[in-house]
Amino acid sequence: MSATITNEAANAMPVHLVDWKPIIKGSLRGFAKVRLGRALLVNDVPVLSSNGRAWAGMPGKPLLGADGTGLRDDKGKQRYAPVLEWTSRESSDRWSAAVIAAVEQEHGSAAFDAPEAA
Repeated sequence: MSATITNEAANAMPVHLVDWKPIIKGSLRGFAKVRLGRALLVNDVPVLSSNGRAWAGMPGKPLLGADGTGLRDDKGKQRYAPVLEWTSRESSDRWSAAVIAAVEQEHGSAAFDAPEAA
């Protein structure tokens, strides 16, 4: 007996949500801890949402100046350097979609909603 595998299923990235820490700040919705495959844990995966779209990035480390203080961009936001990165946009997009699906499966799409204005 053979099973039909769709392109989406064949290309799915095996991501399992281990932990979720909701933090609403700007477009940030929280940080996920995920297991990729059977053995790799990735901590502090930023999950973001803006304009009705949610995505996940790779963890980063803050950039520091010679004096040890955080480097800021033109808008005053902390700058980060990637710790891990994908070699292709396709892999990055698959990763993001898999993390978002894992968070949504456990916490629902409300995890990506912006807080209501008071």
